[in-house]
Amino acid sequence: DFTWDEAKKVGLRSVLLMRAFNIRHGYDASVEGPSPRYGSTPESGPAKGHGILPVWEIVLDAYYKGMKWDRKTGKPTAEALRESGLPELIPDMWPDSL
Repeated sequence: DFTWDEAKKVGLRSVLLMRAFNIRHGYDASVEGPSPRYGSTPESGPAKGHGILPVWEIVLDAYYKGMKWDRKTGKPTAEALRESGLPELIPDMWPDSL
């Protein structure tokens, strides 16, 4: 019996936990990119000739901004972690800021 807002909050917290796990295990922003298939330019259909790669960095910038992730490192910001009820992850993500 979740409200829409409660479901969004739980979903965001889950994404932040997965991201923190990945960061702890060596994943960072340098490996963000579309798969070869997703990044390819369609050869037919309504999107023919229009691929994601020319605008990939713009899309990624907007996503990181919306998620409140640091664009350089890919880490969730301390603000995002606090707002989502995960302040205990801040020392792991940002040890130099304490």
